[in-house]
Amino acid sequence: METIIIDAYNLIHKVGELKLLLQQSQDICVDTMVSKLHGHYFGRGIKCILVFDGYGKNKHEQNIEVKFSKTDVGPDYGHADALIKHLVDKSRNPKLLKIVSSDRDITNFAKECGAKILTSESFWGEVRDRRIDRIEANLESKEKPAVVTKGEFDFLMKEFTKKK
Repeated sequence: METIIIDAYNLIHKVGELKLLLQQSQDICVDTMVSKLHGHYFGRGIKCILVFDGYGKNKHEQNIEVKFSKTDVGPDYGHADALIKHLVDKSRNPKLLKIVSSDRDITNFAKECGAKILTSESFWGEVRDRRIDRIEANLESKEKPAVVTKGEFDFLMKEFTKKK
């Protein structure tokens, strides 16, 4: 299973909409990120781990995990960079990892271990573009019915073949 490890604060500070949400509340920002990532990766066999600096409570929601570098249980990693490196290092197959960060120290470490790299800006661009594509496809599908019943067909034939 592919796993995407996201340097969460790095992503937030590179994406304007997330930065605005963080100014309102960390909880709102985290919940929004989890929701968007869940919608983006649902049913695709991909796990996402959002890694945050500082103290917080880890949580797991279907295919999305939220991890903090400092918690009440487990080791204290001090900061997100150390936790991300730990996750990469302990991975059985780093080639199945994608690391999302614009931090060179993290990306260089991940590359050396064999993981794939994606900048925060590129990653969020993919999430945003796919969301837009889904919205447009949904609008288009509502515009054009996939199936026309016999009754609808007969009605349309009458309407468009009337003599004026």
